[in-house]
Amino acid sequence: MRRRLNTIIIVPHSKARFLKFSFSTRALLAVGCALGVALILSFVAIAFTGSAVSRRAEVQRLRSENSQLAEANVELERTIAEVQGRLDEFEERTTRLALAAGMEAEAVGFSGEGGPGTRVGSGGPYDRLPDSFGALKEQGLWVDNKLDLVEARLTEQGRELASTPTMAPVVGLFTDGFGRRRDPFTKRLAQHRGLDISARRGTPILAPADGVVVFAGRNGGLGHTVRLSHDFGFTTVYGHLDKITVEPGDEIHRGEEIGLLGNSGRSTGPHLHYEVHVDGKPVNPLYYILDAF
Repeated sequence: MRRRLNTIIIVPHSKARFLKFSFSTRALLAVGCALGVALILSFVAIAFTGSAVSRRAEVQRLRSENSQLAEANVELERTIAEVQGRLDEFEERTTRLALAAGMEAEAVGFSGEGGPGTRVGSGGPYDRLPDSFGALKEQGLWVDNKLDLVEARLTEQGRELASTPTMAPVVGLFTDGFGRRRDPFTKRLAQHRGLDISARRGTPILAPADGVVVFAGRNGGLGHTVRLSHDFGFTTVYGHLDKITVEPGDEIHRGEEIGLLGNSGRSTGPHLHYEVHVDGKPVNPLYYILDAF
């Protein structure tokens, strides 16, 4: 059976010879498939080329971002090192302040080997891990906690110092001390519970510490008497006053006037009888007076 052919004749407008092409249906299909495959491959090649260009751009962008991140990491590490150094400095200073405030070494977590060992923060004990944000946070909490303790301790010490009768209530001459002595009236040995300080009548009597007036009036042989109550178990007594210038309930600060020196009560001359009591027991006032005269 003869093969069927397809013919294409191209006739130009000029008088030139016309062109004639003859081909079979199978050849036509083969050429069409080849053209289709070529077209598909072209599209694939174009898409792959575009994807490759896009991937190269993405790789370049990622490289740029990685470079920026590396620089940021270097800066972050430098900042962390600076923060760590400052925290270490604050920690050492806090420990020194705590020890200076009279706190025990164990109470402030001081290792005694040039730096803190196991520390106690608000979350309990911890061991610092290098380059750890959590460790920096814990160390900051430790410093903050210890500063609160030091502040509270210093505040307590300030209150204790303010309540301690460290100042002489009047400047004068000691005429009798604390302890056993011969009573000037009975001539018998008796316990003298305070100091006698002689001075000019009318000399101001000053409170030696902060306190509250709990008694102001006449008190038997002590004559006009003032009693001050201070914190931390201290009580002071002032006898033989010529005049009382305070009233019960008044809050008194160190150095404020409470009366005038006199000769009231059972007295042989103008002087101040001064007593200090600790937890209700009389003690020698000289143990607490810091200013010398």
